[in-house]
Amino acid sequence: MILFVRHGQTDCNLNNIIQGHLDAPLNKIGISQAKNTAIKLKDVKIDIIYSSPLIRAKKTADIINGYHHCPIITDENLKEQNAGDATGMNEKDITEEMKTEFFNDPHKFNAESEEDLYQRTIQFFKNIENVNKNILIVAHRGNYKAIYRYLNKLSSSEKVEGINNCEIKILKR
Repeated sequence: MILFVRHGQTDCNLNNIIQGHLDAPLNKIGISQAKNTAIKLKDVKIDIIYSSPLIRAKKTADIINGYHHCPIITDENLKEQNAGDATGMNEKDITEEMKTEFFNDPHKFNAESEEDLYQRTIQFFKNIENVNKNILIVAHRGNYKAIYRYLNKLSSSEKVEGINNCEIKILKR
């Protein structure tokens, strides 16, 4: 079985700040969310946890692991999409024109494209998807969407449902 949990809330999430690779910590709500998720998962057998190295995901994984005491392996491929020059900007300050330009050529803004994120996330996922262990992945919305697209044979540009902070999704039974 493979489960996915998005990290708990950060002040950036709360204030609509684009995080990307920004290493924002969990806020009090995020810590509480992670504790509640840990309780929900306490009776689920988890053999190994893979986590983004960004502190918001790593801390969420650490809190959940309080009930499991299993190895946590961080993987660079589980980082959120690099937002480049948009990192730290408030979403309300980004115009539609900027969004379009960013979407059409993110590399111009020192950022990753959806396809870049998809490729590195799926590179990670292909290495674990057939391992005969119960796995928890703790990472970011972009990683979840990439894996969801991969498992459902959707293109990297097709819209998919999101995932809330500390929401649990079953990827594979």
